[in-house]
Amino acid sequence: MYLALRPPWGHGATTPLDAGVVAVAPSDAGVGKPKKKTGGHRHRPGTPGSPGSPGSGDDGAWGSADYVEETEPQLVQLSAADRAMEWRGDDTTPPKQKLDMSSGAESRSLDDSEIRSTIESQSAPAQQCVVTAATNTNLTGTISVKLVVDGSGHVTKTKVSGFHYMFEHGLLACVQRATSKMKFPGTGAFTLVTMPINFN
Repeated sequence: MYLALRPPWGHGATTPLDAGVVAVAPSDAGVGKPKKKTGGHRHRPGTPGSPGSPGSGDDGAWGSADYVEETEPQLVQLSAADRAMEWRGDDTTPPKQKLDMSSGAESRSLDDSEIRSTIESQSAPAQQCVVTAATNTNLTGTISVKLVVDGSGHVTKTKVSGFHYMFEHGLLACVQRATSKMKFPGTGAFTLVTMPINFN
């Protein structure tokens, strides 16, 4: 399975601070799904009549008549309901906020470079959640993750769009745990970040 963060970036448009700024993840980050283990042959020596068995005349070879072959696990058969896309998680509407010009402190939304840097360095656990929830299936598509980042840079709310099957296999709880540990730069204002994770 190929997994990557590949969202469209905004074209410089800025959303008013009281509504939060929608930002998305960069295109060049991602993590590959671990390869499925494929079985080889394990030969057992000493099989009568085989090389390496008594009387065979070849003491240095492994037997070929008896072996165990490991096979790949079968894919889960998914129903239409399993493949249905749905949203689960928190209400990610950023709270309204007022500008305090008297304090002199910086209060702004996160910019693209700050979001890109944080996601590139800290999104691997969330991506692994997607890989794990889709194990042994042929599901492909985009898992969208919405994050509300507060003024101190902490993720306070997380909402996920994904396949029903993946939610039933722990996707939401796993992603929420992963994103709660992410730390963005503190800017004094809330920002709504959208992080699509594409996999196939």
